[in-house]
Amino acid sequence: RAELPTRWQALLFETKAWAFRLQRLGRDVLHGPRRHQVSDALAEAPVLAESVAPLWPYEEDSQELVAGKIHNLRRAVRGLHDIVVPAGATLGFWRQVGRATRMRGYAQGRELREGCLVPSIGGGLCQLSNAIYDAALRAGLEVVERHRHSRVVPGSLAEHDRDAVVFWNYRDLRLRSASAWRLEAWLDAENLHVR
Repeated sequence: RAELPTRWQALLFETKAWAFRLQRLGRDVLHGPRRHQVSDALAEAPVLAESVAPLWPYEEDSQELVAGKIHNLRRAVRGLHDIVVPAGATLGFWRQVGRATRMRGYAQGRELREGCLVPSIGGGLCQLSNAIYDAALRAGLEVVERHRHSRVVPGSLAEHDRDAVVFWNYRDLRLRSASAWRLEAWLDAENLHVR
């Protein structure tokens, strides 16, 4: 079992994270991905791939954090459902979803940080990025940027090397294709769907 980080380690982590965030922000201002719009275009196109992931893990110590994760997923899919990415354009997860903050309606969910599951505002969004990455691989999209988790959670896509960690804004998932493509993402009572 991993030990929780000390206050000093947590402060050091946050300092490093903000340095990386500022560096990424500077690069993305000129050359980063753009936000894509919801559109009916390609609505009748054939589905190339789908990823379905269960929302409720079989074993979980904190159902409250799982409920927060599901709330966060519902918020995040609003920025992704029915968008169309033009041919040659890059989809950036954070550019499309935006920063997960309490002010924007995100709740405390579970986040994997330095090998530990910890409560965090916006926690759980990696389940969405994992599903998008999994569907992108199945559809043959070009993966421009992807990062693995530091720890494999049993039952997750990380067990099959199909995970994509996101951590605002410097750990991103970015995808591209030579053809225009459509992304659909939604939740039902049991599962997260990405198509």
